[in-house]
Amino acid sequence: MRALLALVIPFGALFAQRPAVTLDHEPKHHLVFANEWVHVLDVVVPAGDSTLYHVHSNDYVYVTFGAVALEAQALGSAATDLSLANGEVRFTKATITHRVVNPSATPFHNLTIEVLKTPGVRDSTPSGAAVVLENDRVRAERVVLEPGQSTVRHDHRGPGLDVAVSPGLMSVANADGEPERIAYKAGDFRWHDGGRTHTLTNIGSTRIEIVEIDWK
Repeated sequence: MRALLALVIPFGALFAQRPAVTLDHEPKHHLVFANEWVHVLDVVVPAGDSTLYHVHSNDYVYVTFGAVALEAQALGSAATDLSLANGEVRFTKATITHRVVNPSATPFHNLTIEVLKTPGVRDSTPSGAAVVLENDRVRAERVVLEPGQSTVRHDHRGPGLDVAVSPGLMSVANADGEPERIAYKAGDFRWHDGGRTHTLTNIGSTRIEIVEIDWK
């Protein structure tokens, strides 16, 4: 009889009883880039799956690829609905212990971008793009360019990360040197150490969307 009762306990309930793990031991989070400023983790939670409860010890930004409806659950609290749009950018303060459940029919994919330290630089000059996130640590702008369109020339005075939300072909004209051609796939990212002035031009045949995140 006891064995039968064990079989009918929901899998989710058993899963929820596991202790929280550190981020480097959470199997859905994969570290893909690290330096003194940032840790970038590629996160994929398949449809019908969940992360383990895990601890975020650093503030982090996350950029979502594809629209998805999730359940987020802080340790010791009830689950709450979390609906995310394609390209959505959010910021979470540390420390937080939680898990993410994906009950939808599509995978959940994001970049989780830990902010390890910030340089205390002045704000960068605006690119003319929409500011989608700003606080005392980071500023994020969403650059959306149709084929042939360009940003204004703008400065990034501190370090930062560019994240491609959609695929496309970009020309990056820096203040000095030849323009650089970059073929982006959705989810690609590029780290910059700072002190750059450039113009971005969509030289492809499709609309391109980039999130530029500056460390403040």
